[in-house]
Amino acid sequence: MIHFDTQTRTFNLNLRTSFYAFQVDAEDRLIHLGWGRRPDDAGDEQVVAGSSAVFSFDRSWSFVVQFRPDEILTFGDVTTYQTTIKARFPSLSRPLAEGEASHVPIRDLRLRYREHTIATDSQPGYAPAHGLPVQDNSPRQTLRVVLADPVQSCTVTACYRLTPEHDIIERWLELENTGRDDITFDHCYSASLHLPNGCTELTSVNGSWAREFCTQRTQLTQGSHVIESRTLTTGHNSNPVFFLNQPGAASEHNGVVYFGALAYSGSWQLAFEQLPTWDVRVHGGYNPFDFALTLAPGDVHRTPALVTGLSPNGRGGASRRLHAYTRERVLPVPAHGGSERPVLYNSWEATAFDLSYENQVLLARKAAAIGVELFCVDDGWFGGRRSDRAGLGDWIVSADVFPEGLEPLVDEVERFGMKFGLWVEPEMVNPDSDLYRRHPDWVLHFPGRPRTESRNQLVLDFGRPEVVEYLFDLLDDLVRRYRISFFKWDMNRMVTEPGSVVGTAIWRTHVEGVYSLFDRLRRQHPALEIQSCSGGGGRIDLGILARADQVWASDNTDAFDRMRIQEGFSLAYPARTMEAWVTHEKNHMTRRVTPVQLRFALAMRGVLGIGSSLNDLSAEELEQYAVYIAFYKRIRHIIQHGSLYRLQLLNEYGSSIHEYCLPDGSEAVYSLVVETHPVGSFRPDPPLRGLQSGAIYRIWDELGTELEKATGYQLMTTGFPGELKEYPGYSRTLHLKCDTGSNEEA
Repeated sequence: MIHFDTQTRTFNLNLRTSFYAFQVDAEDRLIHLGWGRRPDDAGDEQVVAGSSAVFSFDRSWSFVVQFRPDEILTFGDVTTYQTTIKARFPSLSRPLAEGEASHVPIRDLRLRYREHTIATDSQPGYAPAHGLPVQDNSPRQTLRVVLADPVQSCTVTACYRLTPEHDIIERWLELENTGRDDITFDHCYSASLHLPNGCTELTSVNGSWAREFCTQRTQLTQGSHVIESRTLTTGHNSNPVFFLNQPGAASEHNGVVYFGALAYSGSWQLAFEQLPTWDVRVHGGYNPFDFALTLAPGDVHRTPALVTGLSPNGRGGASRRLHAYTRERVLPVPAHGGSERPVLYNSWEATAFDLSYENQVLLARKAAAIGVELFCVDDGWFGGRRSDRAGLGDWIVSADVFPEGLEPLVDEVERFGMKFGLWVEPEMVNPDSDLYRRHPDWVLHFPGRPRTESRNQLVLDFGRPEVVEYLFDLLDDLVRRYRISFFKWDMNRMVTEPGSVVGTAIWRTHVEGVYSLFDRLRRQHPALEIQSCSGGGGRIDLGILARADQVWASDNTDAFDRMRIQEGFSLAYPARTMEAWVTHEKNHMTRRVTPVQLRFALAMRGVLGIGSSLNDLSAEELEQYAVYIAFYKRIRHIIQHGSLYRLQLLNEYGSSIHEYCLPDGSEAVYSLVVETHPVGSFRPDPPLRGLQSGAIYRIWDELGTELEKATGYQLMTTGFPGELKEYPGYSRTLHLKCDTGSNEEA
């Protein structure tokens, strides 16, 4: 609910368990009043009055200044601390007065309240244009507060879109040039957040390629702390999500936690600032590195959304709010209407670049026999792509690999009852390709400077509309001609020389080009599904998830490493979005040997995929795979649509326990994996959550064996007893279902 008091000019945004309030002061400035938990017995009509502020932010002390919590902090009102936006005006707004000098450009912006409206159709920057619905299409209120500089021709609209049931507010800015000269913004965040005094315990996820999403806890000190990406994708080293709380005041299940996630897949930054007053500010949006945003007269620019919220139920409650919001309001619903992600097989580890019709049909037959539903041919099917040194950019089926084209293979895959998918990497080109030989100027580069290759490839310049159009035509033709149901969309290098026809705007234009390709393909082919992959987890955020059906969290499929990667991933993103493969007993990357039960236990925590070479598996192993896949199909509706409770974390007892529970508590999945288990140690048994206390639950293991019955009360008080045989690599996945008198598990 949005409430505005006309007397005090106070705005109150009331959500399910939280409030957000700010006020227009006597100088028409927008001042933050508070953001926090609402009392449990508060009604919708109860609001912050806006008349009880006691601290003056306009004292005349020389050095105790600029602490005023403006909703939009501008370089002009603020110069000492971080600002939300900084603008440059190339000319004077009026003739020089006596005693003034012509100091241009003028780097001073001061925003003052003009008006506000409440809309139900507002969209942030980079909103998807594919036309597919989301799970919940009900209208939401957006508060739009218009501010303008008193003398410069610049208007900024602060937007607040509410999803009250999840305590979430999406924040973005709309910048408009209402004058006759260009305006340049030297930096521009989507929002600046003001948190209560002392919210200095930061939880984020960081790492690198093959080590993404490692949970990190940091104690903020006075000054600034930055996490960011300086590339054309979201990046492997950090992800644009955060969780903040007062030290010692929050845990996995309890306490107030503030959280945020940026819906943007390019160069981004989250800057955390603790002032000398101990107040905490968070600034999120475009990375100011190599940044310039120029608006011509009449131009309007919308920033991406910074999705923010508050949980009174600890970090677990924050995750569940983000998960539900993503499932209901972000992820597209494919035209075929299927609500559960299919079991996928990818042929890369079986054949790599050694593709043929015969070996792909053999793999497809075996994949279908064990229960696979989507068969994806990986790299090597196109152009001169017989290795990673050639062919990228030539998205034409190779006659050397498939002399009869792809049609016979697609026909066979569909005859086996599976859908057909292809790997693509449209943003890249090999110098050894027909495309590069025709258009060497189409890559990012600086004239007369080196063109650094990585993985033998260069990055195409998406600042050129003709490049994006060329790629759309090729991909569109592939889908039409070969009945492609699924693209695995990859991007396997970082940018080095970002020289483009659009200059520094390439950091945004590249993202716009990628988004437009996703949107246009899905608009033309509503049944097409896409997985976002960028050398593993390099492009994962709410912006790409508004266009993709799932993401690839990491190239690292080692089960022990995946424990930490997937635990960190689960902080922000739902299991429904995470493709996770079962690969060989001996991992090709770490050389570590892990049991099949553990590999499936980890992969079943997301969207199950198979990456092993089925030709190298024995008949007994193939049967094991079939049993686990059948078990996953019985429980995937719970994992992909249920609420996640992280009952035990790796940094607590060396084990990870995830519970997935349907909203009504009728079914649940209990998943335990053990990373370390020192001899003589005993792991406590955490109570389950979200069940029905009075119900009796039947409990099955992965093999379909019924183990026992237990009441919801017992499970939510004493949990499952641990086993003495637990060891590093031990796992256990159980299906719980309310007893209805049937003898069948599903």
